Amino acid sequence: MEEGDLVYVDYDIWIMPDNEDEEPILFDTTDEEKAKDEEIFNEDASYGHTPFVIGEGEIVEGFYEALLESEVDEESSVEVPPEKGIGNRDPGKIELFSRRELDRKGIDPVVGKEVEIDNRRGTIIQATAGRIRVDFNHPLAGKTLRYDFTITEKPEDEEELVNAIFEKNFRKSELEVSKEDDTIDIVLPEECKYDQSWIVSKYRVVGDLRKFLDIKTINFIEQYVEEEEDEELDEEEILEELEEAEEEVEDEE
Repeated sequence: MEEGDLVYVDYDIWIMPDNEDEEPILFDTTDEEKAKDEEIFNEDASYGHTPFVIGEGEIVEGFYEALLESEVDEESSVEVPPEKGIGNRDPGKIELFSRRELDRKGIDPVVGKEVEIDNRRGTIIQATAGRIRVDFNHPLAGKTLRYDFTITEKPEDEEELVNAIFEKNFRKSELEVSKEDDTIDIVLPEECKYDQSWIVSKYRVVGDLRKFLDIKTINFIEQYVEEEEDEELDEEEILEELEEAEEEVEDEE
């Protein structure tokens, strides 16, 4: 692979134990069934082949280097030390709060609970009668990670690239795509009409489309198709229904 390639990848990310007698712990996966088996399933997550661009800073350095050395359909595995992963733990990111201060923020101080304080996510690691210690380090900071992965696909034709770009920046959808010269038309899926996140995602989609396709004009098309109305009942059918309704009322009386 090369830097800048758009690829689909299946992966499992394992946290390697400090003690050799312990087993690795699955942190993330693209395999829905494995996520359920390992009890890390997230209903809001999207499972299956995941598209991203190699070298865009979406992944840690060690995984990026391993992808560059891999080919499509090749099963690979690499251990990534903290310095090429999330980084080492920073003691300066562990902070102390008073219980009263967290009470004012509506936070119940339970050890192990993830909290958000001043727009920062952290984990409560100690709770005493008066003081609460919160660790704002990334959960994987200081951890060696093992990536088991396969590059499942490298989209080549225009329609495949458009669908991959759309999934990467918004969500997986079946798109209607047509291209003529340097203009591309994309019929947007129904969810774009009511999902506000599309407003932001749209500009990332446009940027990637220009990067991977030789186009100048991008037309996003919203379609509003009138639903077929049920055929109107004729006069005789209406009268029959009214008579049946009257009979039901008389029977109840």
